Amino acid sequence: MANSIQFLHLGLGAFHRAHQAVFIKQNIASISMRKSDVADSLRALGNRFEVIVRDGDGEITTLVESIKEALFYPRDIARITEIVRSPDLAAITLTVTEKAYKNDGPDGVPARIAYLLNERFKAGAGGLAIISCDNVPSNSQRLRGLILEVVAAAGNSELLQWINENIRFPNSMIDRIVPAMTSNAITTEPFNQWVIENDLISELFAGSGVEFVPDVKPYELAKIRLFNGVHSTLAYIGEVEGIEFVANAITNPVIAPFIKALQESEMVPSIIDTGGIDLLSYAATIRKRISNPTLRHRAHQIAMDGSQKMQQRIFDAMNDLEKLARPAPLHVAAVAIWVHFLATNNEIDDPLAHKLTPLAKSADALEAVVKTLSLDEFSRKLNPSYFEAIAKDLATIRNSSVLELLSNKIATL
Repeated sequence: MANSIQFLHLGLGAFHRAHQAVFIKQNIASISMRKSDVADSLRALGNRFEVIVRDGDGEITTLVESIKEALFYPRDIARITEIVRSPDLAAITLTVTEKAYKNDGPDGVPARIAYLLNERFKAGAGGLAIISCDNVPSNSQRLRGLILEVVAAAGNSELLQWINENIRFPNSMIDRIVPAMTSNAITTEPFNQWVIENDLISELFAGSGVEFVPDVKPYELAKIRLFNGVHSTLAYIGEVEGIEFVANAITNPVIAPFIKALQESEMVPSIIDTGGIDLLSYAATIRKRISNPTLRHRAHQIAMDGSQKMQQRIFDAMNDLEKLARPAPLHVAAVAIWVHFLATNNEIDDPLAHKLTPLAKSADALEAVVKTLSLDEFSRKLNPSYFEAIAKDLATIRNSSVLELLSNKIATL
């Protein structure tokens, strides 16, 4: 007999298994969107796996059994459709990465969800919550807009009305460091956070540790800038300087003061509405978490998809600082390091690498910066007033090193 499923999750990766699958106590059906072997390997284990929490004090292992079915889209579409047509289903959650948030045909994530919602509509199964768990500003609401675009383009006015009246899209913020899997066990840190905008789904999370708040945006901005922005910056420094793990990068005597100053003197002031969060304390906690040497989180893993990540993690903060008439020399350095990474790394995993790398290789530093950062595909453009300063820092890197640039930056603060 098939399981009664309350949560359908899109994106069966290591993060989902160490985060949502730990918080959720009801039955989950988790869907791999890209590779069938991910679902098949978990299914072969009886959908059970271990999460190992590590820090300097030791480790704790927990057996996770909330995932009852591991499926592959589209191979298992019949079962996925059966689940979504059931009134037992309460929510669809997602961890599909930033690059999935666009309408790129029938195989795109918004189109696939639109299909599933149409099946639920036809079944008369009632409303549910769709909760994005990706590092995208206003993530669930952005996904809502993309889904409505798909439905409107198909001319399905009845479905459009039904979604508007019955499907809820509470934004959320998630946070836990989860390196890529190296075995069937998931290794992670003690810290684990999930913040969701107030929604009826809160009844299913009673006693779980999930936080429900009126507005997720302050949490979202704090996390995307102070954590993800730092993570990306460390990743590109590590990749250029040959530092394999970000824990080793953030404890480097040159890099450590740069990251602290980046957070405290620029990232924190870029966030006006703090939502009552002590941002300086939050920033210090993040530095401590990233420095956890037991996680072995590779810079190369974090560096992937920079064209999608840098826009909200770094560009947005710089644009906000410019509006506030506040200088951003450390963000400028971070962008220069990314451009240099694009020009010099031979193993870039990025959907726009084929366009960005040739531009970043331009011999003239200013030309490299202007062309790279003016790419049409960027939906969140960086203010061009920064281009000359970025080019100056890029020239410094080309003539000396990233560490020399960071030393110069710290010396002038």
